[in-house]
Amino acid sequence: MRKIQILCLLFLAVAMGQACQNGAPKEAEKAKTPAFTATPYWVSSTFVDALEADSDSLATAQCYELQFIGKDSVIYIYGGWEAAPGTFTVVDDKTIEISGEMFGDATLRITQVSDQEIVMDLGTDREVHFRPVENHEHDPRGAAVLLVGQHLAGTYIRENPFGRTNAKQPITLNADGTVKGFEAYQTYQVPVGGDLADAGDGNMIYFSSSKQELFPLAWTKRGDTLDLWTLERVTGVDEKPYYEVGRMYDRLIRKK
Repeated sequence: MRKIQILCLLFLAVAMGQACQNGAPKEAEKAKTPAFTATPYWVSSTFVDALEADSDSLATAQCYELQFIGKDSVIYIYGGWEAAPGTFTVVDDKTIEISGEMFGDATLRITQVSDQEIVMDLGTDREVHFRPVENHEHDPRGAAVLLVGQHLAGTYIRENPFGRTNAKQPITLNADGTVKGFEAYQTYQVPVGGDLADAGDGNMIYFSSSKQELFPLAWTKRGDTLDLWTLERVTGVDEKPYYEVGRMYDRLIRKK
């Protein structure tokens, strides 16, 4: 009887060992989640390049974002504001595919090229390259808007005060979209990717007051010099705002 029990145990051990061996290759075949999905924020390289080059037009700079917000969840933002939530599936250790209700039958394939670059739809005419960016505060406005805020942030003085009584008052633009010392305005917003409005080939900035009064201007930046220009709206109230650039409103020099 004891021999029979021992034989049964040996048979069970061998069977379990074979099962483990048979299961091992299947586990090995399971693709590893690409490391880039652990980096939460990515912005299109063309947009980052445009900022670094002090481009006169962010509206045509292909502003795209990817935000990895969970185990398999991602948000694709295009045009600076339109967000499409989705989920991703792992293809291999460097590739994922994104799908979701807002994508319809389409899928986006993201491929890792290096530690600092991923590409959407590699090898197609829609190819978009992304770089990782920092957004430690998880700014709800998005990483691209935060990058613009960081680009403009600083304390400025007016070079051409145009007779203003507050000419000597410093103006501070903060990366979080708040402003101090610029007339009666408390916040500012910079449309990117032609999202909210368009001023042809110019960059736009909206200053707003506590009464929600909006003051749109165009801006150009060269190093520490920030020029502001007046805008004239040429579209109707029911249409997307389109402006033509007018005269210079201010020239601001960032303090060292």
